[in-house]
Amino acid sequence: MISKWGSVRVEDIAEVRSGKRLPKGQVLISEPTAHPYIRLVDVDNGRVQSSNLQYLSVETRASIKKYVVNTDDICLAIVGHTIGMVFYIEDQWDDVNLTENAARITNLSSSFNPRFIYYYLTSPIGQQEIISRKVGSAQGKLPLYNIKSLEIPNIPRIIQDKVVGILDSLSLKYELNAETNQTLEQTAQAIFKSWFVDFDPVKAKMNGKQPEGMDEATASLFPEKLVESELGLIPEGWELKTLKSLSEKISKGTTPSKMDLESATDEPFIRFIKVRDINEQGEILRSKLENIPDSIHTTKLKRSILKKEDILFSIAGTIGRVAIVDQDLDNVNTNQAVAFVRLKEKQTYLPLVYMTLRENRLQQKAIASIVQGVQANLSLANVGDMEVIVPSEDILNLWNKQYSSILQMIKNNFAQSRELASLRDTLLPKLLSGEIDLAETTIK
Repeated sequence: MISKWGSVRVEDIAEVRSGKRLPKGQVLISEPTAHPYIRLVDVDNGRVQSSNLQYLSVETRASIKKYVVNTDDICLAIVGHTIGMVFYIEDQWDDVNLTENAARITNLSSSFNPRFIYYYLTSPIGQQEIISRKVGSAQGKLPLYNIKSLEIPNIPRIIQDKVVGILDSLSLKYELNAETNQTLEQTAQAIFKSWFVDFDPVKAKMNGKQPEGMDEATASLFPEKLVESELGLIPEGWELKTLKSLSEKISKGTTPSKMDLESATDEPFIRFIKVRDINEQGEILRSKLENIPDSIHTTKLKRSILKKEDILFSIAGTIGRVAIVDQDLDNVNTNQAVAFVRLKEKQTYLPLVYMTLRENRLQQKAIASIVQGVQANLSLANVGDMEVIVPSEDILNLWNKQYSSILQMIKNNFAQSRELASLRDTLLPKLLSGEIDLAETTIK
């Protein structure tokens, strides 16, 4: 039973409507108009993001004006690997057009809090309900009639509102962590770009100026001259080193065969990282990791057993995702779409190499080196040939000290957010079943 109050079908409490494909010959435009068009790529963590939105012309909007979302609609992705994505429509996206790859639950009965429906569908219980209604074996799709048949806990509105209050509090803490991490990341990137890409302190000294925002002692560590290198001008005394020369090992994973998985007699408990498990912020998404048996991990896949502080770099599919293996992921495994770099001197080079791999120069080089095939991919040789600009020991120590503290704060916030997500997923079933007394439950 979903809850002690039983359940009700979505079609009995709301309408389910589809999005709309652009008319033939019409295209989206990047120049902002009054008519944004929500695509699945514009959604992150259950919310529509404005950074890369595309827009409709007045003429296109007129031809599909009925296919819009309204405030408090709950949207679901209905195609392929995105099935299970759920997002909520906030006030600012009222009357905005929706992609044909999503459907919406709208005109909800007043007996239901729309945010309760959202939280339920994003919970492990709700996700299982959604995935169980997917049809098709290859790409897969979620038909509208199967959204209509989704079962929702039929609990009193007053209790729904209390549940939403608790989960909104957790979500707010989660969002604040994300905003803090974004600020920390921008700070780190700005320092890295200034020191190691634009060489601002060196250029300032060449012009007889004090480097902006830098004390005299720190400025004295930077050279006063740029010299030619294979990459162009770099600070005097700094070196170009390949990733291969800095590494003890550069390798990639393997996907276990279906036969091996089926013949394994031990339970799968070794976590297995894929590209989709690494987000743009460099976080490895623990909650969605698949598991493989230890018997395969230590035999067929032993070459790709990961260690703490290995650097991951995606080399197939989505190229250029970068992450660091944390202590809790020591002894996990990965597949062939993920390369890993094991540095010889981790304490010395890890912060520098990690940021260099995320910087635009090497991201563009990776894209330029892609081999086109069934799936675009990057060779391990290409990864090993990537050049790292290595500064003097004093500058490197200074950078390590500054960035290591920022990186640790980012990792701490990631860890706290994972705990919040876990708490949310644990709380909901207990709140629904009455195991937790809502009258006594608060989030501090």
